[in-house]
Amino acid sequence: MSNDASAQRHSPSRRTLTLIIGPVLAVVVIGNLGNLFHAPLLKEHPMWLVAMEPRNRFLLLVAQQKVSFWPFLIVASARRLLSDPLFYLLGYLYRDRAVRWMERKMGEGGGLVRGIERAFAKAAPVMVFLLPGLPVCVLAGATGMSPVLFTALNVVGTLTMVTLMYQLSEVLDGPLGAVNRFYANNTRTLFIISFVALGLYLVTQYRQGRGEVQSISKIEEELIGDEETSQRRGGEAAEQQVADAGSAEGAPTAATEENQSEGRAGSASRPERD
Repeated sequence: MSNDASAQRHSPSRRTLTLIIGPVLAVVVIGNLGNLFHAPLLKEHPMWLVAMEPRNRFLLLVAQQKVSFWPFLIVASARRLLSDPLFYLLGYLYRDRAVRWMERKMGEGGGLVRGIERAFAKAAPVMVFLLPGLPVCVLAGATGMSPVLFTALNVVGTLTMVTLMYQLSEVLDGPLGAVNRFYANNTRTLFIISFVALGLYLVTQYRQGRGEVQSISKIEEELIGDEETSQRRGGEAAEQQVADAGSAEGAPTAATEENQSEGRAGSASRPERD
C-alpha cells in the first residue's frame, strides 16, 4: 500500500473527528468541575467525586470511607475507561499527526512524552496495562496496536488498578482517615483554595496556549491543518517529479535533433557521384 493510500485510509471526516473530540471535551470539563468541588463532594457525595474525577488520591480517600466495593469498582473503572478508547481512535485514525498534536499539547512535558514513547516502543502492552492515558492511548493507536489487544489490556489493567486503590486504602486507613477528617472540618476553606488555585492554573494555561479545553477544542484545526500541509507538500513533490521527468525526456530529444541537423549538413557538403 502506498503512503498516499495509507494517509487517505487513516484520515477521518470532520464529522468523525467531532464525534471523537466532543466526548473528550465533555470529560475534561467534568473533570475540572470535580477538581473544583472535590472538598464538598468528598464530604457529602463521595461517589459523585469518583464519577467526575477518579484520580488516585481521590479514590484512596473515598475508599477509606468504607463505600461498597462493587459500586466503587464499577463507577471508577467506567469513568477511567471513558476517554481511553477515544484517544486510541484519535491515534489510530491520524497516526503521526495525532502524536505531533499530543506533543504540542504536553508543552513543557515534551521530554516526558519522549520518555513515554521510548518506553512504549520497548514494552507497549505493559504501558497500556499500567499507565493508560492520553500519551499511551494515542501511541497505541498510532502504532497500530490491535483494537482487541488494546481493549483487553486497558480494561484488565484499569480494573486491577482500581481494585489496588481500594485495598491500599485499608492499609493506609489511619493517615487517610486523618485527611478525610481534615476535609470534613475545613470544607469551605478548602473549596475557596481550590477555586482560586484552579482559576489561576486555567488562566495561566490559557495564556500559554496549553489549556486542556483550548487544546482539545482546536484539535480539528491542528490535525486538518497538518493533513492539508502534508497534501500540499505531496502535491508539490509530485509536480517536481513530473517536471524532472519532462526535463529528462527533453534532453535526449534535443541531442537527437542536433545530430540529425549535423548529418544533413554533412550530406550537403559531399559531392554527388556519377
